Amino acid sequence: MERYSKQRELILNVLKERKDHPTAEMIYKDIIKIMPTIGIATVYRNLAALYESGQILKIETKQGESDRFDGNLMPHLHFQCLECNEIQDIFLDECDNDKLNEKLKEFAKMINAEVTSSKILLKGKCEKCKNSEI
Repeated sequence: MERYSKQRELILNVLKERKDHPTAEMIYKDIIKIMPTIGIATVYRNLAALYESGQILKIETKQGESDRFDGNLMPHLHFQCLECNEIQDIFLDECDNDKLNEKLKEFAKMINAEVTSSKILLKGKCEKCKNSEI
């Protein structure tokens, strides 16, 4: 059993309050305002522990860019804009979510595999970047 940590609880709470899928560095900047003695390595270590324990989501972005984190565990997809790198949540209703999960299971069966979890990151241009071209 993991031991209780004030730092971990604070990191989790800060992440859950944010809706913008921050990087570890962005979270660190929020945390040092509240707990000035915390180090960046502590933030990274605790984010890894929170991810491993299933308390947060990690969104792996383009190679060379920092991972993003999400404190919202409700089933949803992510969309990353390839222009501005903003990540947005896409929430499906329960029926659509069930249909998607069934489709993913069908795809896995095509190669005699079994789906135990999935992460979907859609990529393209967000509305703001699309409209800026016009």
